[in-house]
Amino acid sequence: MDGRVFAVLLALVLLGPLAALHAAQDMRPIVGAIRWDAWYGAGSVCQAVERSLGPPKYHFRLPWFARVISEDQVRINGDAPGIVEQEIGYAAQMGLDYWAFVDYWDEASGMHIALNRYRAAPDKKGIRYCFVEEGTRLDNVGTRAWSRLVEHFGHPEYQTVLDGRPLLFVFGKTTKLGKAEWDELKRQTIAAGRKAPYLVLMDWKPEADRLRLGFDAISTYAACGKGYKNDPVSYAQLTSYHVRHELWEKWKQAGTPCITFATAGWDTRPRQEHPPAWCKSLVSAATPDPTPPAQQKPLIDAVTATPDELAAHIREAIAWTKANRDLNPANAIIIYAWNEHDEGGWLEPTRGSDGRPNEERVKALEKVLH
Repeated sequence: MDGRVFAVLLALVLLGPLAALHAAQDMRPIVGAIRWDAWYGAGSVCQAVERSLGPPKYHFRLPWFARVISEDQVRINGDAPGIVEQEIGYAAQMGLDYWAFVDYWDEASGMHIALNRYRAAPDKKGIRYCFVEEGTRLDNVGTRAWSRLVEHFGHPEYQTVLDGRPLLFVFGKTTKLGKAEWDELKRQTIAAGRKAPYLVLMDWKPEADRLRLGFDAISTYAACGKGYKNDPVSYAQLTSYHVRHELWEKWKQAGTPCITFATAGWDTRPRQEHPPAWCKSLVSAATPDPTPPAQQKPLIDAVTATPDELAAHIREAIAWTKANRDLNPANAIIIYAWNEHDEGGWLEPTRGSDGRPNEERVKALEKVLH
């Protein structure tokens, strides 16, 4: 049983309903992070991020399991025994409750490696999982997607909210699948003996589409500052304006049901220099740095969150969630991201200058989430 739920039940038994109500209100929200798993296998996606993070000034962003094989070449493939198991250990140490895996269905098989290894891990240390589905991909898959989702909803590790409702994020509205189709997913889930899924729309202006599709709440995938630019905003501005003002305050003013969003950063400069194929519509032209590799220094500036800045932001997200339980009855937070290393948002340890894992962010959030 979740320790926080146990605390409420204990208060109910020992102190009565009023104490149990206060205990429920004081419970720390469940906190999860998005997983975008381009870092496993030897396919084209992993090769693209290796190019993006190849310049030495970006090596400080590499996942902890990456290898530097020359001045400007890296190998990142994390598809080896023990890698995801160690990631589970880091997430548990940090105090995360769940990972939200971006789901690729039958596309890009390498993007499923981490999910498969997570599910095969014998000890998940309490780390649960849910999905981030992309609206355009679901439109292509159609309602044949529902049976697979219903199956996942039934796994004991699948993250639920509100006493048993499976949590599902959808990034970008569906246009072919409307309310009737989403109601059918709810019907199939209930018919399988589970509670209706808690549907959360991640979009840039999602409220009208949330109502049209019959979703429960909104959130967002990332706070993008200026978007794909070579002069990204500082982390302080990203969190104060683009998260607190543009999201939290506007959701509160509008009374919008939500899952609280928080961010570990946004910095697409590696993709500006070496654009992956999927970013061609976002990056008009590659802008590689002419500085010789041997002369490049780590590009750590105000855009990059310090561990203390990150911890302060997550602490604020927790406080905002507790103060706005009427808007966030699921009592949940989603963080961008566990491992968006080349796009600028990461929580997991990176490769330190000595080749060992840099665990500063894990230790900073451990103090907040535990």
